[in-house]
Amino acid sequence: GWRFKRFGSRREIYTREITRRPEHTPYINALDKVSDAALHSMSAKERMLLLKSRTAFIYIDSWGESGVFEYNISSLNLSTIDTLPKNLVKKFSISDVTCKIRGENFSLYQAMAMAQDYLAWDVFDFVVICGGYRAVPLLAFTAESMIQSEVKNKKRLIPGINISIERVGCFIFSKRESDLKIHCGPYIPTATNNPHLPDVENTDDIDLLAYAGGINKTKPFPHTGIDLIARYGCSGCMTPALSWQYINQYALHNGCLRTVIPGVVSGYAYFDTWY
Repeated sequence: GWRFKRFGSRREIYTREITRRPEHTPYINALDKVSDAALHSMSAKERMLLLKSRTAFIYIDSWGESGVFEYNISSLNLSTIDTLPKNLVKKFSISDVTCKIRGENFSLYQAMAMAQDYLAWDVFDFVVICGGYRAVPLLAFTAESMIQSEVKNKKRLIPGINISIERVGCFIFSKRESDLKIHCGPYIPTATNNPHLPDVENTDDIDLLAYAGGINKTKPFPHTGIDLIARYGCSGCMTPALSWQYINQYALHNGCLRTVIPGVVSGYAYFDTWY
């Protein structure tokens, strides 16, 4: 079974219509609120430094141009969802590079890898990554069918309910000291998407392993590790960021968490978070 939790849904509307055609304005407003929260989480001095420094802005989502699935949407809001939220660009006083990354579940990882290079090459002082996951049923079903196509067994039973939850996020990266330190590793091509292969990447210094896999429940999850989707629900490209939610939720400190993002067919990408 499936369950969707979407911005803009109202209980007084017929349940199927809630899931299929919710209002899009609350989703856009959520992006605005989360960017405000990220900006004001910084000290006044750091906030002023960000607004006056070399800052790049990266917008991410899972589906690319998904505005066609929205109901009664204006051209302005369509541009905000499909192309670039100009109100956020203005909010962060971005005058340099802006771009959008549409990479399905890898959008956040790709944006962080780009930010890591920008900062390492001293091209920018700050990189702002904003984005969200819109739980469009048709697109979610299509993405899941790609995962399940690996095992074609019509008689298999998938226990539980697949939960698809819309989430938004805004993350500010720089070389300055912070409570979290993040490093993106390379994409690892393997014969399978098993993140525990000892001959692929050394995990001796890793205290926890978080798995941001697909919704598919036909494959057993290893006992050692955190299944982010089982714990928090699936949020597409925003699912890997839930590993930071786990760190905050359990007030972890003095350790390292590796977040693994599996490929559709084989291989995986990962990033490490020191807390």
